[in-house]
Amino acid sequence: MKFTHLIILKNDFLTSLNEKIGEVSMLDLMYQMIWRMSMIVTIAFLITRLNLFRQMIYQRLSWKGKVVMILIFGLFGIIGNYTGIVIQPDIFKKPFNYPDHNMESFKAIADTRNIGVIMGGLFGGPAVGLGSGIIAGGHRYLLGGFINKATFFLTVVGGLIAGWINRKIAYKERIQPSHILIISVCILFIQIILIPELIESHEMGVLLIKFTGIPIIIVNGIGIWICSLIFYSVLREEDKAKAIQTQKALFIANKTLPFFRQGLNEQTCEKVAHILYTHTNADSVAITDLNEVLIHVGKWKKYDHLLQEDDQNFMEKVLQTGEIFTLKSTINTKRPLKAVIIAPLFVREKPVGTLKMYYTRPYKLNEPEQELAEGLMMLFSTQLELGEAERHKELLQNAKIKALQAQIHPHFLFNSINVICALCKRDPFFARKLLIQLSTFLRNNTSATNQILIPIEKEMESVMAYFTLEQARFPERFILKKNIHSSLEKALIPPFTIQPLVENAIVHGFSERCKEETVEINIYKEENLLKILVKDNGIGIPSKRMRNIGSKEIPSNKGTGIAIQNIKERLSLVFGSEASFSIKSQFKKGTVITIVVPLHYER
Repeated sequence: MKFTHLIILKNDFLTSLNEKIGEVSMLDLMYQMIWRMSMIVTIAFLITRLNLFRQMIYQRLSWKGKVVMILIFGLFGIIGNYTGIVIQPDIFKKPFNYPDHNMESFKAIADTRNIGVIMGGLFGGPAVGLGSGIIAGGHRYLLGGFINKATFFLTVVGGLIAGWINRKIAYKERIQPSHILIISVCILFIQIILIPELIESHEMGVLLIKFTGIPIIIVNGIGIWICSLIFYSVLREEDKAKAIQTQKALFIANKTLPFFRQGLNEQTCEKVAHILYTHTNADSVAITDLNEVLIHVGKWKKYDHLLQEDDQNFMEKVLQTGEIFTLKSTINTKRPLKAVIIAPLFVREKPVGTLKMYYTRPYKLNEPEQELAEGLMMLFSTQLELGEAERHKELLQNAKIKALQAQIHPHFLFNSINVICALCKRDPFFARKLLIQLSTFLRNNTSATNQILIPIEKEMESVMAYFTLEQARFPERFILKKNIHSSLEKALIPPFTIQPLVENAIVHGFSERCKEETVEINIYKEENLLKILVKDNGIGIPSKRMRNIGSKEIPSNKGTGIAIQNIKERLSLVFGSEASFSIKSQFKKGTVITIVVPLHYER
């Protein structure tokens, strides 16, 4: 479509000038705008390299960040103003001129100002859209022209609309470039059609938008769309890089977990350092405790003494502050390692050592490598803390087991000594035999405090020693029956699992005399389980006591149930849920206690 004289002016000079220079098409205008819009797109690409921009996409901006983004996108708008094309709505002519602050009141500018403003609103929210709109619109107002007031108002409104859309949509999901194109075209269309309504000369406004409206909408819309594609392509690359770094950190953490759980020592650190050296870009890796280097692997081990001298102050600083330290040397020295990152290792928020990663070139210690070191620091600290917690738990558990195993009734010891004393004159040989049995019982009781599991044959020694001493006190009163397969004699159980049950049967089960007071021990295998049954034909356990026995201490003159509770606790500590303990008793008929544990043999 060709435009000639659209309004007959009284100024014959302008009319004759237009006839000499020639007519201008809308395509000419669009071509010029596209060429100038490419400058904005180039600047947009440079903006994507800023960390602040990435923060704006991924998380809520602070006020400081918003101010910076307002200035950046406002600058976009100012550049769009300065690269705009001066338009005289009554005479559209060549050549196209850049605007200046002396522009006549009857001229306008076809510009790409809205690229920065709408992008600011869509990516930064209402505050950034409003702020960048005021800056870009205010600058356009100062350039003059007959639509400067309208463009100021519409620029601010466009930024606010874009920011409002960001608040409504972007908190749910990232706005896609195709949606950004549609949104920007709609905002630009609204701005264009409102221009004639907001200026004094409606006719000149109509003429202006007929010629510049379509190019402005198309060029600005495409510019915004291209900028969004650039932004998102950079973000996708960063997402991919972060995913790779995260995967690498988790892979290394998985590889090092079995070692750091054993603590921070030379053996574990050597394996961890080799894993880091293999799977990271570091040219050398060292791990230290609070005082010295535990291990150093890499190509430059011969420089260990130099590294220790240079890094000692840095290491002390890291241990004191608990912060990561990085150093990049630009001095050309003979030392091959030019960059280092030192990260503290913590256990319960207290530093216990450091991780050092060295590089032969300063540029190799880039941001992803620093983030990887920081992630590994946290993962390794967690592993060390978990390992220490496991060791503390194991020590506490062993101490508790040993304390329970060390319990012995003093009255049994006194009674046995009294019986032996009484037999010394009457039957010295038998007294000697009983003394040997007592020493066996006491020796087993003492040694049991240093062992978590013992063979069944060792446990049966304690049972027989106890039973022999009781028979000496009450001759021919008790009968002990054993049914144990020879293949199970080496099977392992906690010390004093069977003996206290035999003692309970004799002391409490036979408190009333009956014929053939018998205790029977049956031990057999069932698949991968070891089953132990201790039976007696005593008076049984009353139903009222059965409800609480084994779960808590029972106040009673006839027995507190602490022996059974002791056994149950030790089985639970050693075997966990794999062990079971059950009691069946009938009054006047006897009691059966069944223990089931995993079958393990002595190695």
